[in-house]
Amino acid sequence: MLSLIQSILATEEKTDLRQFLNRLHQQEKRYLLRNEILIEFAEYCVLQEKDAHFATTAALSKLLYYTQEIILGDGNACLVVRPKIAHQEAFRITDDLAVQQIDIKELLNLRDRLVNHFSPEEGNTLEIDFHPFYDYAPNILRVTKNIGKGVQFLNRYLSNQLFQDTKQGLNALFEFLSLHAYDGMQLLINKRITSINQLSIHVKQAIAMLEHYQPQIPFSEVCFKLQDLGFEAGWGNNVGRIRESLNLLDSLIDSPDYQALEVLLSRIPMIFRIALVSVHGWFGQEGVLGRPDTGCQVVYVLDQAKNLERQLQEDIAIAGLEIKPKVIILTRLIPNSDGTTCDQRLEKVYGTDNTWILRVPFREFNANITHNWISRFDIWPYLETYAIDAQRELLAEFQGKPDLIVGNYSDGNLVAFLLARQLKVTFCTIAHALEKSKYLFSNLYWQDMEDKYHFSLQFTVDLLSRYAELFTHIHSNGKILRIT
Repeated sequence: MLSLIQSILATEEKTDLRQFLNRLHQQEKRYLLRNEILIEFAEYCVLQEKDAHFATTAALSKLLYYTQEIILGDGNACLVVRPKIAHQEAFRITDDLAVQQIDIKELLNLRDRLVNHFSPEEGNTLEIDFHPFYDYAPNILRVTKNIGKGVQFLNRYLSNQLFQDTKQGLNALFEFLSLHAYDGMQLLINKRITSINQLSIHVKQAIAMLEHYQPQIPFSEVCFKLQDLGFEAGWGNNVGRIRESLNLLDSLIDSPDYQALEVLLSRIPMIFRIALVSVHGWFGQEGVLGRPDTGCQVVYVLDQAKNLERQLQEDIAIAGLEIKPKVIILTRLIPNSDGTTCDQRLEKVYGTDNTWILRVPFREFNANITHNWISRFDIWPYLETYAIDAQRELLAEFQGKPDLIVGNYSDGNLVAFLLARQLKVTFCTIAHALEKSKYLFSNLYWQDMEDKYHFSLQFTVDLLSRYAELFTHIHSNGKILRIT
């Protein structure tokens, strides 16, 4: 975008740029977002009697179209420009139209001075630069066309990592298939197959054997012949499905390919138990919609749990397994429940076969507080001990570990991370609930709302859920002043 600014300064449009910035400086407002910038520019074009062509196609119009923020200082203006998806640049333009590109650190210092929180020269600022870690992890933002295609991107990445050394990758695939089990029941392949070479031979034999059967023949009619060849349940519920899965495995062994790996893995049942974490409670099926900051999440998580159970049932059935999946919504037990079910430890979710609400109380540090509903903005001191207690309860209800833990909101993300780290299972977060994006200007004025919303903790936990390997503990009185 620097070249676009320079092209403006090389033409008569530099006068319009100077006049437009002067117009903004005449206002009291020092921080403008994109919609405000576009409104101001439209008014400028009307006042200056600019034609429609200038207002929509001029270089200045293009620059302002991509400008997300303007921060006005003494004798200068800072433009934060987003020329393309996942890419941002910042420029300082002085009153005499000198242009300088500035880095993220200087932009953050400028924002801090704007809101008078502190001067960068005062120190007392913790800065964490995450950019080096992108060198060692898959980064979907490097090629923006991958955005929105995260599953395919990860499959390609994992496939490339897996098969950089073909022999090593195939041995890893064999190890996964041979170890895959559920509650002591062996799935996929048994001990009759002891190596990747033997697997390749037996796959071809199994495919040839299945050619003599009609596709709709159920797995139960061929299970013993497949077992003799080393194959257990999990490949499909009928001959047609099993044959398709084994053909995918055969082609993957002969010619490793991320698309074949993606399709094959999508057919293998790996998730049977899911824990959904929605910590702050007042979570039930009746009489709970109306408390601040809980209602929408209750509806969302209940729908999520029901849909996940249905999906698991379909996936397990089509894989040819007779396993009953289980979904648990982990939330807080509230003794003073105002006549709702929020004081019950376990509650079946309506319209499901095996989905439950499991409530675990906060420890009784102060009964006057922990027996009552607490806003999600004030529950941070209880979450680490809550995760310890919840782990014990989840293991008891699942009679084993969950296969996947899903966090909802910052508090749920923290508990999900702590549980996943202790149990050594996969966890994920619901991205739409990340706190910083939900409150306008919270990134700029977070200190002004710290007493009420505890943004320093919320933002830190959201980062922790993304960069879990970088953090080990977070305490209720901890504060991070700046994340870069």
